[in-house]
Amino acid sequence: MLSVLWRGEDAIPGSPETVRMLRAMGKQPVFLTNYSILSRKELMEKFTHLGYDVREEEIYSSATLAGLYLQSHLQTDETVFVLGSQGLHDEIESFGVKVAPLDSEDHVFDIQSLTETLKIDPKIGAVVVAFDINFNYRKLLRAANILSKESTHFLVTNEDPRLPSNDGWIVPDCGCLIEAVIKATKRTPTVLGKPNKFAWDFISKRFHVNPERTIMIGDSLNTDILFGYNCGIRRSLVLSGISSYADVTNRIDEVKHHPNAEKWIPNYYIQSLGTIAKCLWRLGLYEPDPDGDVCSDSASDETIEDRVDPWVSQPGTSPANGICHRKEVITTV
Repeated sequence: MLSVLWRGEDAIPGSPETVRMLRAMGKQPVFLTNYSILSRKELMEKFTHLGYDVREEEIYSSATLAGLYLQSHLQTDETVFVLGSQGLHDEIESFGVKVAPLDSEDHVFDIQSLTETLKIDPKIGAVVVAFDINFNYRKLLRAANILSKESTHFLVTNEDPRLPSNDGWIVPDCGCLIEAVIKATKRTPTVLGKPNKFAWDFISKRFHVNPERTIMIGDSLNTDILFGYNCGIRRSLVLSGISSYADVTNRIDEVKHHPNAEKWIPNYYIQSLGTIAKCLWRLGLYEPDPDGDVCSDSASDETIEDRVDPWVSQPGTSPANGICHRKEVITTV
């Protein structure tokens, strides 16, 4: 939920209040993220620590999606080889799927020594590739040989090339690791995370979602906004994360020559998720907790248009109005 709900250990200002307001107005929030490092239990602990009103069943991480997929596709005696975090291991196992243990990490200095110690369990029926800070050649070699069996499921949590960073570092994400496995195996994986629709099938059934009354809120044109387009729902970009206003205007310019670029253009944009709480209050659609201060800042002279700009494709339409008149709301990383 980086850059939409929190940065590091701090909630995006106003975002917890927005979630509470929307829930109080009868909206159903669902939290969808490509982040696979933490289990849902760990994510719940962070949500609670940062003051969010969230239920565990409303959280769909790419780790959760991996567990759901494997639960329905593996035989009861099959296991899965996971390149990823302990949180991903724990989340998959919470669905009753057994994770294959890793081999010894003893140092070797030639391929023959490595292959002699490598063991491939014939009961492994799937390989899941996710962000793995301990990714190495041994894991790549093992994954490639497991996937040489065509019936073995090849799953990846997401294809994001980089993780957000606040300190200027380039932080390669899962997409970089996936390419190594694809090159070695010449196989095409099943991608579970955004912008693919896999999550939508589970969410729409679980919450009886009406696409016409749903909006996708996210900070990335390439994952969140494209996901919303693929699912046939409205999209709102928050400018508190990956994609900027300049990125949006560049996409608009592309449409003139490449109509297909329209799928990356949101219906609305807002500065942050916290902006919605202020707009609901200023529109008179919600009365905030008198003990809260999210809506009582010094910017009392600002208009709604100053805080929430209408998207160019719908002049005069406020994103706040668009959200208020829909029943379901999906918020995301």
